[in-house]
Amino acid sequence: MMPTFESRHGLDSRAGTALFLKRWLRRPFAMGAVIPSGRLLAEAMARATVQAMDGRPGHVVELGAGTGEVTKALLAAGIAPARLALIERDPELASFLRRHFTEPKIIEGDAARLPKLLADNGTTPIAAVVSSLPLLSLPTEIVNGIVHGVFEALPRGAALVQFTYGPTPPVPRALREQLRLVGTRGRRIWRNVPPAVVWTFRRPSAA
Repeated sequence: MMPTFESRHGLDSRAGTALFLKRWLRRPFAMGAVIPSGRLLAEAMARATVQAMDGRPGHVVELGAGTGEVTKALLAAGIAPARLALIERDPELASFLRRHFTEPKIIEGDAARLPKLLADNGTTPIAAVVSSLPLLSLPTEIVNGIVHGVFEALPRGAALVQFTYGPTPPVPRALREQLRLVGTRGRRIWRNVPPAVVWTFRRPSAA
């Protein structure tokens, strides 16, 4: 039997789910979901991220890495561990990531301060950003700060990959228009709990 990604890398998905649930019970609106991203959703996000990279050099920045479910999918999709920079605000989740991922760079901090976090940690250039942050449940000013920061850090033409459980794009229309973002919607992943959609947002090179 082929070893799983978790067994090869010493990961315990049950421990991660238990920790995620505990953090959700403390801060439900900040976490956005009761359990971590499911395998099919994580794999869809990883595929979209690899496609979005389009051969660009630099780091792949993951926002809201949580217990590393999307991180595992990014690694399994062939992204080199040294290219990954994981941003996690919650100290307990950041500590969990450090115990289970030795090669990716793990940065404990607020994604709303993304350009400064990346500059302070020498994380440039950026090839793509992939986010599991619950944008639809966060205050407008925080969402504005996060998205503005992402596209300040990204070069023109590079992409933000973001999933949502909702029926509308996770980046509000006013913000998309302000930044001249073009959004591409993936298929709804019905087998995820709850069903989710992966979106890719770009600011075209000629904008």
